[in-house]
Formats: sequence, C-alpha cells, structure tokens
Amino acid sequence: MFILTLLLGSILVPLATQVEQRQISETQRTMDQAKDALLGHAIAFGYLPCADTDNDGLEDVTGSLCTGLSGGIAQGNLPWRTLGLAASDNWGNRFRYAVHGDYARRTSLFTLGTNTSNLRVCEAAGCASDLTSTAVAVLISHGKNGYGATNSIAGAVNAAPAGADELENTDNDRDFVSRVATATGAAAGEFDDILIWLPRYILFNRMVAAGKLP
Repeated sequence: MFILTLLLGSILVPLATQVEQRQISETQRTMDQAKDALLGHAIAFGYLPCADTDNDGLEDVTGSLCTGLSGGIAQGNLPWRTLGLAASDNWGNRFRYAVHGDYARRTSLFTLGTNTSNLRVCEAAGCASDLTSTAVAVLISHGKNGYGATNSIAGAVNAAPAGADELENTDNDRDFVSRVATATGAAAGEFDDILIWLPRYILFNRMVAAGKLP
C-alpha cells in the first residue's frame, strides 16, 4: 500500500501541474484575443470600450464618458458581451479591466499628445520600478486563487488578496503589478495574477494604419 501511494503521488502531482499550466495557457490565449478585440473596437468606433461596472457583460457609459471614472480611469470587469468574448477565465472568474477615460470618451477621437496619467504596470507594489507607464488599458485574470475577482456564477466578489502585489491589482488606482508567480509563504507574498496591457503607441499605430488617426 505504501509503494502504491508513492506511485500514485508521483503520477498525480505532475498531472495537477500540467492541468494548472494548461489553465494558465488557455487564459493567456483568451486575454490575447481580448487585446485584439479592444484594438478592433477602437478601430471600428474610434474609442476603447468602457469597463463593465454592474456585471452584465456590457460596457457602462454615462453621457459621453465611462461610468464611475475615478482619477480619469474606469475600472470594473471586461465588457465581454460588448466585445463578443468568453465570459470568464479558466477558473470561473471575470477578467478585471481598467481603461483610461481619455481613450474611451465618445465626444471626439483621442489625440496623439502625451498623457501623464496613463496606467502604469510595475514590478511590485509601490511602483519603484515600472514595466510601462504608457498603458491605456490593462486586463487582469486574478489567477487560480481568484482573490479580488468577481465570480462569474455567483456574481459576488471573492475574498480580497492578502499580499501587497495582488492587492495593488484590486485597489482601483492607476498602478498595477505584473511579476513571476509565487506561492503562499514566499518572501514576496502569494501572487498568481496574469496581466496584459495595451500600450498607447501600439494603439496609435493601429489607429493610424486603419486611417482613423492622421
């Protein structure tokens, strides 16, 4: 029995790792599709979609501006119905989405001018070192632990994260963290969030190529 237990353990552990890696890869592919959809939306309409703030999958707009702007930024869930995308990540949670309001307003096309309050993606909470300071939109899967995400079935927000880096991705400011995943008990704290972002100049490039910007 002891030997059988060891054999089963040697099989099940790698299998669980493979399943988790597949979930991560599939979620990353879905997020890449979402990024393409955001660019397509901008090309088609001249602006990025606003965030879904009431969990119905549709972007929420008040007048010509995103609903619930705070510091010029709209945050909520990815408007998956608006974009025609999958409703959740591979752990059954909504994708978090943040967009700078200047690039989602309906009154006029955004300009090529520098905006000093674009979204920042950093290596750790506090943003002592950033990966980018020119993101106009950020998309987040809160990973396997799902801390801070909205559950797609229950519609409720999951428990808040304990680590500072994951907490940075839920506090509704302009700063976000993307780094290597670490397990519970790690010196840097647990972290399994997956992020992608849309840099300002990639958006401009695609808009110019499509003839939407001069």
